[in-house]
Amino acid sequence: MGKKQRRKAARAGQPDQSVERVETPPAASTEPKASAAPKRRPGTRVRRKRSSPLPWIIGIGGIALLVGITIATNVIREANLPGERFRSQGNVHVALGTQTPPYNTDPPTSGWHTPGLAGWGAYVDAAPHDQELVHNMEDGGVILWYAAGTPEENQEHVTALQKVLGSRWPRTVIVPREGLEPTYVLTAWTRMQRFEEIDPDGMREFVAAYHGLDHHPGAR
Repeated sequence: MGKKQRRKAARAGQPDQSVERVETPPAASTEPKASAAPKRRPGTRVRRKRSSPLPWIIGIGGIALLVGITIATNVIREANLPGERFRSQGNVHVALGTQTPPYNTDPPTSGWHTPGLAGWGAYVDAAPHDQELVHNMEDGGVILWYAAGTPEENQEHVTALQKVLGSRWPRTVIVPREGLEPTYVLTAWTRMQRFEEIDPDGMREFVAAYHGLDHHPGAR
């Protein structure tokens, strides 16, 4: 369109058709495009990531270690206790004089016993029944046996053993026993130690280790 034509068009109010419109393209989006989910074949399973078994292995190993340490500690402790240990024959109550299977030690260290106990203290003449003395041991008592002899010999043994004990351990019984070998035998529940002669330190160590320990079922 010439200049004259444009002038005429402008006067007539018509738009100038010579000017081309430039369309501005839409601004590019700045948001990240979501990645397309991988296509899965029909009938296939999605594999889940397995958790590591290492924490379980460590936990179980730690528990086993603690149990092992406890057992080892008890074994060492038992080995260091005075006297010989014997298998327990239980805590069954029987009437005095009831026929029972033989005790597994002589003097006895566990097993069948009467509901009542023998009196604590020293005996110079007749000793209480074994079934009574076993109950004393179940109740945390320690029995100090000596070879029975004449009344004078018995009194000498009692005096010597009382000197060993003093007044520290009230739950003790000093009793004579026919045919005892050697001269002195100390017993507690499932425990025994023999002495050829008076041994104050050894005897006190035995009494101190077991005096007052309750051995009723469920007791600690």
